[in-house]
Amino acid sequence: MGQITAINGGASRISVAHRQRFARHFPGLFAYVRAMSNGYGPGVDKVVSAFELALSETHADEDAFVLSLFTNARKLCGADGSPHDTSEREVLSLTFDTQLTREQVSVLLEMPVGAVVSTLLSGLRRLQTLSLATEAAGDAALHGFAA
Repeated sequence: MGQITAINGGASRISVAHRQRFARHFPGLFAYVRAMSNGYGPGVDKVVSAFELALSETHADEDAFVLSLFTNARKLCGADGSPHDTSEREVLSLTFDTQLTREQVSVLLEMPVGAVVSTLLSGLRRLQTLSLATEAAGDAALHGFAA
């Protein structure tokens, strides 16, 4: 049993630094894992496993820890393919859900920063198009009720 999975029964064994890292990175990591996998339960399990793996490794600094954490999460979600397999959804989630910088996303996905920005802009354009289409459909439905 990993240290994080024993939080309720053995919180004293977890260092303050590890608890702070968990609190700081859990929300974004969970949002990313949910975006990349199906279901709440498997998402929580993957987040906990990613933390257990990252916390068991030695890191030069916090940035290296974050990259290790998200690399582990990508592998657990089955999203550790080539940069060409990277989805707009993944880039959007890493950028907005997790608040990673473009440079961190670039390193994590093994893509040039320009490709990250291009994928991000493409995803945002697609979201804007979908939003406008949804808004138009909603307006049409409202007019149908008024008639």
